Amino acid sequence: MLHRGIKFVHAALLAFSAVLAFLFLRSLDEDWVLGHSAVVWVTDSDGSASGSQVAREVAEFAESHRATIAREVPDLKDPYGRRHLYLAPGGPRSGWLGDGYPAFNRSYRTDVHPIAELGQRDPRGFYYVFGSDQAAASLTRTFSDLGLRAAVHHPHSAAELVPVYSGSALYRSFFVVALAIVTMTGAGVLLNATAYGVLRLQGMSFGRILLRDMRQLAVFWAIAFAAVAAGTLLLLGLYNGLAWVGRFALLALGIAAALSLVALAAHAAMLWLTFQTDVLRALKGELPARAASLSAYLVRIPALLLALSIATAVVLAGQDVMARQESRDAYAKIGDTTSIGLNGSLASDTALHALDVKVGRWLRQADKGGEIIVAGHRDLQRSAPRTGVPQGDLLIVNESFLAEQPVLDAAGRRHKPTAAAPDQVRLLIPTSLDRYADRLEDLVPGLLNPSDPDKISPAQVETLRSKEGQRVFTYNPRGQSHADENPGADESFVTDPVIIVFPDGSPFLSDKGYTAYASQASVVFHDPDDVTAGIKKHHLETYVTGMSPVGQNAALELRDLVGDFRLQLFNLAVAVAVLLITGVGVCIVHSRKNSQAIFARHISGWRFTATHRTVLALEGLLAVLLAVWVPFQVWQQNRDLERYEALGIPPPRAPIEITGLDLGVTGGLVAIEVSAVLLALVAFHRRIVKEGATES
Repeated sequence: MLHRGIKFVHAALLAFSAVLAFLFLRSLDEDWVLGHSAVVWVTDSDGSASGSQVAREVAEFAESHRATIAREVPDLKDPYGRRHLYLAPGGPRSGWLGDGYPAFNRSYRTDVHPIAELGQRDPRGFYYVFGSDQAAASLTRTFSDLGLRAAVHHPHSAAELVPVYSGSALYRSFFVVALAIVTMTGAGVLLNATAYGVLRLQGMSFGRILLRDMRQLAVFWAIAFAAVAAGTLLLLGLYNGLAWVGRFALLALGIAAALSLVALAAHAAMLWLTFQTDVLRALKGELPARAASLSAYLVRIPALLLALSIATAVVLAGQDVMARQESRDAYAKIGDTTSIGLNGSLASDTALHALDVKVGRWLRQADKGGEIIVAGHRDLQRSAPRTGVPQGDLLIVNESFLAEQPVLDAAGRRHKPTAAAPDQVRLLIPTSLDRYADRLEDLVPGLLNPSDPDKISPAQVETLRSKEGQRVFTYNPRGQSHADENPGADESFVTDPVIIVFPDGSPFLSDKGYTAYASQASVVFHDPDDVTAGIKKHHLETYVTGMSPVGQNAALELRDLVGDFRLQLFNLAVAVAVLLITGVGVCIVHSRKNSQAIFARHISGWRFTATHRTVLALEGLLAVLLAVWVPFQVWQQNRDLERYEALGIPPPRAPIEITGLDLGVTGGLVAIEVSAVLLALVAFHRRIVKEGATES
């Protein structure tokens, strides 16, 4: 009979495949419309064809090429939860015009409209092709004939999916579960070594035993597959009415097949390992110690490094979740304050210049009218490389920001928003940075207006002190300060920032500066109606594609982070389980191989550490490897920064420092790893001594 641990592995991998396929497809449905064969991205236009003309040409193209073409447009008022598809029917998915889009992710809405309703909308953006690859290439040529620059992309291909998901929790989940499958399958086979010894005594060969196991596994697999499939279909039916069930099934089966191959390879390898001992020793459950231990460490070492990476991610994600929960009150107080989203399909220099001019001028007028708050957030040291300023936060704000958010001076009094002259810039420096005041003053013109720093004279910069230790609200959970070190970190509040305050609507901040901060969600409107009115008045539909309440953005960030945190916790639990199983496995192999020697040494008065010095030495080396891994990685990455400095190039980021978090996570994993082995070794040692004493 198969060991029950092996059956559990295959049941678990089927269930995990369904869960991973669900999470992946739900994420994919939110990023891209499902079912397309290609995406044509139009990034530039010479203006020779109007939006309505392009829409007519697309409709004719779809009919003549028997392909369906859909233009995606984000919803202006809910860009993070809703999108619009303007469909030109002619091939697959034409029925969506009547039936609607079958959303897999029920929390993300997709509305379908005829392409004629696009009207005069700017043609730049994403066009989904539901048809052949030849149709996508032909559509690109059609766009070129209309004076548009377009390129074909395949966002659902492996080449484009892997870079996007390679650092995600879903990606880590697959590999950590694969490691767990190898570990548990190997353990199940090795624990069944005695049974395999009996089969060998009966004359069965390696191939016959493996085939016997596969037949038994096939019966169990069929039952487990039917149970998992039935449960999955029931849950999917309740969740989304079985939308895209075929695509989901293919994805889940693909994951299950890959993990099953891993399990079968591990099964065959461990079974072969049991054949490396003679039959009589196999009947006693003995194993080839060297090969078995080597196999355990081949899994144990990558599992340790993976667990360290996941544990760090879990702690950081947990800290971010707590920080975002603490900032919810601040977002609740700002009510309907709204940020805007800009068109990401404007890629040419001409289009970007037009964006800066039109949107920048509108934002400047809105600033003069008191409609907006500017809260640009930057990293101080990266904004001023090679100037000697310390690491910290820099805020570039307008006077309206000070009217909404209190910033205290050194005496504890609030800096008044109207205290500066119309042609004056205020530089607020925490008292702890007094010695850098002169350097920071010199940096102000270049930081506010990099393209024309001479617009601000030194006499127009007034330096004031701010109270040390105060936290300032930034209106933006996705801050730009330390994104490289922790891209998920909540930066809704910053402590002791350097603040540059410019008058509302002042030319000190360029048009490009306004649009740059708007693209980072760092320009917010008090009233969302001012956004819709401004877009209509200044005809900015081409440039402003979305608007969303800042509080809603923060809530969505928190929701996504909580989901990621839960998945990372699962990954960590599996990785730690792998460490425990492999640690116990090493002790089992060592104890079975050396049981007589262990008993003899015990009655001869040997110390525990001397009796098991080989295992303890290997585990000590492993603990040292784990302990030095993070410092080595930090040293290696900081060494790369020295190359930039040697070439006189500003480094792309600040040097990495080893934190208490790094040491705590590393120390915790070392403690778990060492404790598990010691406890298992003590338990097996006592068992051997007890059994030896009984036999005596």
